[in-house]
Amino acid sequence: AASIFPSELFDGIEINTGLVVFSTNQQFLLSSDDTVLNPDTAKLRSVSTFNYNETVPPISLGTTLAYLDNSGKFSRFNEMANTQREGEPNIVEASKVVPTLLPKDIDLLTNSRENSIVLMGKTGSDIVYGYKYFQVSEQRQQAAWFKWKFNNPLLYHFIINDEYFFLDSDKFLQCIKLVQTENDPSTSIDSVDFLLHIDNYTTVSNGNFDSATNLTTFSGVSWLSSVTTPNHKLIVIDEGGTPAPTDDQGRYAEATVSGTSFTVPGNWQGVTLTIGYIYPYEVKFPTFYYTRKEGESARSDVNASLVLHRIKLHFGKIGLYETTLERVGKTDYTEVYESTVMDGYNASRSPYLEEYIQTVPVYEKNTNVDVTLKSSHPAPATLRAVSWEGNYSPKYYRRG
Repeated sequence: AASIFPSELFDGIEINTGLVVFSTNQQFLLSSDDTVLNPDTAKLRSVSTFNYNETVPPISLGTTLAYLDNSGKFSRFNEMANTQREGEPNIVEASKVVPTLLPKDIDLLTNSRENSIVLMGKTGSDIVYGYKYFQVSEQRQQAAWFKWKFNNPLLYHFIINDEYFFLDSDKFLQCIKLVQTENDPSTSIDSVDFLLHIDNYTTVSNGNFDSATNLTTFSGVSWLSSVTTPNHKLIVIDEGGTPAPTDDQGRYAEATVSGTSFTVPGNWQGVTLTIGYIYPYEVKFPTFYYTRKEGESARSDVNASLVLHRIKLHFGKIGLYETTLERVGKTDYTEVYESTVMDGYNASRSPYLEEYIQTVPVYEKNTNVDVTLKSSHPAPATLRAVSWEGNYSPKYYRRG
């Protein structure tokens, strides 16, 4: 590879115009202008000069390439498109909106093109960083970054057939399904399935109820002792049975674990239950500003005066959730919401809704409040959009 930099080649990935080859500070395209590729017709052209993390191979996102750059304090996630024999490709730093999110020493990278998701992590860390995108034709309509925190540090991960597999320090190979399947735990209300959000789920039965203590004991659950760091609560849920729900559809209880047995309060005898670890879900909203559309982009008026009266959370399938307002000079305010009001659903049935808009009162200056949405419940909490209402004033300044 002819270059003004030392160009030791580490990886390559095939595209329709040839083979894109990576060195630590430059990218090349190996191709041929002839119909036959041989030593006389092969050409290695320089197409870009970006830094590259040689420990993580590049990946294909379907019609574009992606790779990591760890030349600075934090890693960058770059995307390469329109790589041709003549001309330069288009390279975009997809992680520009989260410049301090990705650590420098990421060494695990996997993706699912069908589900438009990229997951990256570091060996020995319990945090996995995700990039979810939505592509329409040649335009990236939506993109978002998120984090998953596991119970134990990660050793390896990969994606096969819409399933994310990861191996943790307990030497457990675990699976997260990226799409809904027929075997996922769920409760059905009026022919609508509501997924139950628990980790490491399985089923248990043959509980023994003691009326004197009002406790049901489940024994012989061998895998309980193998979970060395259960950082979250173990719960049991009654899905309700098929086809007709039982009289306790959706009830759940926290379990008290002792070795290979656990107890739960109440009578759970004679039913098959779903068991798993509950986990926290959290969304922190950015500061709200008045925005207006200008061509392909939106422009925020950061100099105006905006007093938020209320925000509206637009949910899909929803159960129990809470919001926290962190306000300057005031104590935090937390409110717990149930999706369905009392007398709004049948007795002994799960109080979940297929869609709902929740109004959260704020009445605070937009720069003085931080809003957080949380849920630590097996019910779903599907957030689709957020809108706000308030008193906006441009202060009648003339701006250039």
